[in-house]
Amino acid sequence: MAISITNLCVALKDSKSCPDSIQIAEKLQNYFKANVNAFLVGNSKIGLPASFSLEENVTIKNIGKKFNASKNELIILPVIKGDSEKGLLTVAEANHIIEHSERMVLTVPCIGAAFNLSTIVVPIDSSFETRQKVPYAIALAGVFNATLHIVGVSNDKGKDSTVLINNYMRQVCNNIEEKGVKFVSETRLGGNPTDQLLAYSNEVNAGMAVIMTEQETNFVSFFSGKYSQQMVKNSNIPILSIHPKDLIVSDARL
Repeated sequence: MAISITNLCVALKDSKSCPDSIQIAEKLQNYFKANVNAFLVGNSKIGLPASFSLEENVTIKNIGKKFNASKNELIILPVIKGDSEKGLLTVAEANHIIEHSERMVLTVPCIGAAFNLSTIVVPIDSSFETRQKVPYAIALAGVFNATLHIVGVSNDKGKDSTVLINNYMRQVCNNIEEKGVKFVSETRLGGNPTDQLLAYSNEVNAGMAVIMTEQETNFVSFFSGKYSQQMVKNSNIPILSIHPKDLIVSDARL
């Protein structure tokens, strides 16, 4: 296993408003044999798994600080989408935690429908670091028995960009195949990469996407905000945002 998670946390207010976040936390707990700590906004314990340790009366404002001060390697954040009464944090609050954290953050939009976690999308662009998210995607494929969808994306359809992305895609797919993980691949060049990725995710009924918070350098310049912020804002599926400091793992550099 290229990565391991020994401790993770999930921010909650009750089981009814965040059921998907709880289910994902339990799957990660079972796969990695991890400890799960629930940061409970308020003190409602109704329906929460007995295997979770609880920290009650946490405020939304200090979730990020508690995460950074803890030994947890990952936090799961239920995100309010639209006018839904479900969820916990707004997109802006979730992005603030992502921006100020040096560890993995999984945002889970609360949209009232179950996610197809058997399909996970992994974007590959022309930045050198883009391949370094692959070990995390491979681990998630194991957690959810998922097929990885590797998507080469760029707003540049030029020859140099095409050759580079095709080379990276070949390296990534070879690495995934060596690990015995199911995958498909596709390249979509030209146009807004975020729009391309979200459209593709919708077409294949994806249940999760894996990105990096700063390393997708070619994407950052395309938008008014960071790539990860745009993805969290516009996506209706969970987004795993990986900080560059998380990338010191075996197989992270293909």
